[in-house]
Amino acid sequence: MLSQNDIKYINSLKIKKYRTKYSNFSAEGVKIIKELIEAGLEVVNMYAISADLLQDTRCKVISEKDLEKITSLQHHYGCLAVFKIPQHTLEIADNEWILLLDDIQDPGNMGTIIRTCDWFGIQKIICSDGCVDAFNPKVVQASMASIGRIQLFEADLNEIITNYNLPVYGAVLNGKNYYEQNFEKKGFILIGNEGHGIRSELLQKITFPITIPKKGKAESLNAAIATALILDKI
Repeated sequence: MLSQNDIKYINSLKIKKYRTKYSNFSAEGVKIIKELIEAGLEVVNMYAISADLLQDTRCKVISEKDLEKITSLQHHYGCLAVFKIPQHTLEIADNEWILLLDDIQDPGNMGTIIRTCDWFGIQKIICSDGCVDAFNPKVVQASMASIGRIQLFEADLNEIITNYNLPVYGAVLNGKNYYEQNFEKKGFILIGNEGHGIRSELLQKITFPITIPKKGKAESLNAAIATALILDKI
């Protein structure tokens, strides 16, 4: 049985302030939890309604009623784990691709972007302080454990671009057709906010403005889809 303090603490991790305070986050589902463990993330606590679900001696068996009190999901997956948020030192080599995210707001988009980077081998994502927190429970679920394999940072994108001598490929509506763009073997890929695009001060930092050509009437392209198409081209 979970104590009221346990329930209060685990539920507090749904809020960024407390994730930052404790340097912990929660994840749910057998597949995600096991993959995060395989990725080397440190387990703080594990809970499941049956010991057979996770088959881990660190797991505490709790009632379904208790799990319903701490889950972030509409329908729980039978288990939940608390992990330490991985800490990384930002080191940028001059021969790698790094994704820059400017004020990505939607947790589903953020999680999908993280998962997409994992698929294409992009190892670092730098987020502006206006982005949804990468360890938000909805982001964690959408990333499908890729959050354990990608190095995530929050920083001033203007300073990052200024301090590192790498070309910046920015996704905009009026750039060069990305099919026709010759990509180097290194650089920043800059993706903007779902509704407003890239901020004006960052637009000035773009070395190569690129666009994904459209044939239909849609006003814009989903940020996660745009990221996937550009990474596929690279």
